[in-house]
Amino acid sequence: MMRNARRTILAAVTAGVALAGTPLRAQEFGDAGRGSVLALRVCIACHGVRPGEDSVNPQATPFAAIAAAKGMSAMALNVALLSPHRTMPNIMLDAGERADIVAYILSLQPE
Repeated sequence: MMRNARRTILAAVTAGVALAGTPLRAQEFGDAGRGSVLALRVCIACHGVRPGEDSVNPQATPFAAIAAAKGMSAMALNVALLSPHRTMPNIMLDAGERADIVAYILSLQPE
């Protein structure tokens, strides 16, 4: 099951990376501060959401590791958040919330 989840995430990230050159619409830019608050409310149950924080669920990648993945982009994260994962609860985020989470994760990218 873990292998299938990784394949799904890899496929979503790969699709996002392939589309990274596509211009983003203005409404897709989120607020990292709001994303941090939302992540601490919703995502922290499984993911490590703060820098250096381990995930509670070992199958859930910490946000810092997601941010540091080669080629990570807003498009890749958006695709991943819109793709179903068997090991991830069906969390319904509206477009603004999704953009905020994406902005927060990208704010964790190493310099």
